[in-house]
Amino acid sequence: MKNKLSILMLVFSLTGAMLISSCRPENATQVLVERESRYDFAHTVETLKNAALEAGWTVPIVHDMQANMHRAGVAVLPATIVELCHSGFAGEILSSDVDRYNLAILPCRVAVFQKADGKTYVSWMDYSRFSANEHGISLNVFRVVSSEMEEIVGKVVRP
Repeated sequence: MKNKLSILMLVFSLTGAMLISSCRPENATQVLVERESRYDFAHTVETLKNAALEAGWTVPIVHDMQANMHRAGVAVLPATIVELCHSGFAGEILSSDVDRYNLAILPCRVAVFQKADGKTYVSWMDYSRFSANEHGISLNVFRVVSSEMEEIVGKVVRP
């Protein structure tokens, strides 16, 4: 019984360590990407929105997380989530009952935030890596989405 408990504790510890390390920007297998912006915070948000519109995407909503947190009495550095939508890609996914569960990650989100170093950063999902776990319609759609998101975000991030 003691050995089983020790093994179970080891499995939980290793699983937790893997989950934590998979979210770190330094990890080559991550699904989220973080890169420094070329611009200040406000210019990054505006340029990102304009790049999305120029690429044929819409920007249904922008969440000012700093303002939201301020209303809750919590002070944070500037942080915004820009939602991007491409009705053609979303329509393909939503037209399939097999792929419809991916609605949970639609629209695509791009975060713009400042860190204590005063620099502005951008993070987004690497849909190419995400698509490796997909099938059917979603597999192909997320690969194209990945390419377009890289172009959009590429307008603001450092190489």
